[in-house]
Amino acid sequence: MKKYADLHCHPHSRAFHWMRHTKREGKPVTYSPWNIILSNFKKQEKGKRAFSYSQCDPVKLWNGETKLVFASLYPFEKGFYKGGEIDQNKLIRILDILSTTWFGFLNPLRWLQVAFAMVTGAPTVLKVARAFLQSLLMRMPLRRIKYFISSEYDYYEELLKERDFLISRSGVETKNQIHIPGIRRLYKRVKKLRKKYPESLDATGTYIVCENYQEVSKTLADNQIAMVLTIEGLHALGTDNNLELIEERIMSLKAWSKPVFFITIAHHFNNYLCGHAHSIPNALKILSDQTDGMNESVNTKGAKAIRLLLSLNDQLDRDVSLGRRVLVDLKHTAAKSRKWYYDHIVSPCLQKGDRVPVVLSHVGYSGWQSLDETINYSSQENDHDLKDGFYPWNINVCSEDIIWVVKTGGLIGVCFDQRILGDKKDKVNSIDLIWKNMKAMVDAILQSNELNDDQKSTCWEYFTLGTDFEGYIDPTQDYSNSLLFDDFENDLIDKLKSIQGSDYFLHSDQKVQDAARGICFENAHRFLKEHF
Repeated sequence: MKKYADLHCHPHSRAFHWMRHTKREGKPVTYSPWNIILSNFKKQEKGKRAFSYSQCDPVKLWNGETKLVFASLYPFEKGFYKGGEIDQNKLIRILDILSTTWFGFLNPLRWLQVAFAMVTGAPTVLKVARAFLQSLLMRMPLRRIKYFISSEYDYYEELLKERDFLISRSGVETKNQIHIPGIRRLYKRVKKLRKKYPESLDATGTYIVCENYQEVSKTLADNQIAMVLTIEGLHALGTDNNLELIEERIMSLKAWSKPVFFITIAHHFNNYLCGHAHSIPNALKILSDQTDGMNESVNTKGAKAIRLLLSLNDQLDRDVSLGRRVLVDLKHTAAKSRKWYYDHIVSPCLQKGDRVPVVLSHVGYSGWQSLDETINYSSQENDHDLKDGFYPWNINVCSEDIIWVVKTGGLIGVCFDQRILGDKKDKVNSIDLIWKNMKAMVDAILQSNELNDDQKSTCWEYFTLGTDFEGYIDPTQDYSNSLLFDDFENDLIDKLKSIQGSDYFLHSDQKVQDAARGICFENAHRFLKEHF
């Protein structure tokens, strides 16, 4: 049976957010990643934005043979609930568009418009309205959003709770439960649902959050799900209000019994350590303003934190007293910060013989050749322009990034988010969209003057799947969840055959099969074997 790997996903997150702050919390049977939140199967089948259905919960992972999972922990950022300067009339117009487009005349959003029309200069009302909107848009329980807004919410404490939630069923064979939210529980029946949607709602399986590669290897051999912890965003260590504790918390994290393999150092909002790339469409700025710290470089505290993660002293020598190395993932990191990282960490370490692998966990190609081009364009990023069919924002990678991946033996996870891949209106066939980005990145390797023939001959070995499932993405429609990876691999083989030949080091049918298998599993597996 073919196995699949996903370099970046959140398989536990939907259950965590729905079970947290309820009477189920602390009860092993129901407070569990195996308690599957009922999906909207019409949206799932159409591959719509994944607000109302699951993409990679443990049942889908198990039944879809996704057996190597890099499970990302992510405390929701407060910035999602702090909009920018609010033009009241503009907000009313946006609410009107949303309600007309999605819900119709009886939508409660229309009643919110009435409230806004009656109230002027009322920040509390706006704050409540924003929370309500986020709850509707993300299908997130309102109690969670209220908690995110509250003064009680602490990133680091939430990180530990999320970690413990995921670990709680590690190694325990479990038959999944089904949680039916809201009014649907009055007329939906679990037994019928299991029978009607067995691939999505029925499994008995085991996942193990692994301590090292040896445990990964054994878990895979036992045909169980091997999970490896990652973290999305250094804000998770509480940099918004406890920046002085960042070094202490990094060292504490290194001592976890279930270690973190890599950290995506930036995410959507200011972590006071490095610049985050522009990621939220400008049309949604009214809900979430990410301009503070956006597109900036690494600061002094950030430089120290990065060295500490990599177990490097101030002279960039490996220091065993600093504990195990936690790799740095550059997705979401601003181009200026990436340039700093290559210049001040990766390049000098490489000269010392320490090859620090560059990880880009869930990306698309920007169409730019260099980081300087990317940086120059960053101030012009808008919701409409593409570059040669690619999404040119600096959240995506340029050819220079890809060359650093090859030089360091790193790994690129190809994202399954339509917008990141350059299609915002479901106009491009799913495999064509993913293939266009992947082939362009391979072309960047083959056309480089900085890489030798041996490096170019392994051009397909630097890529794997990095879906960003459960990241509320708008997925490529044909591969909207992890049950569909087999379809993806078959379509990928067809694309590889279309360029079969010596130019792309695909000399035979077997080379094509090997390249596809590598992208779908073996490349991530091999990378883990070397670095975990």
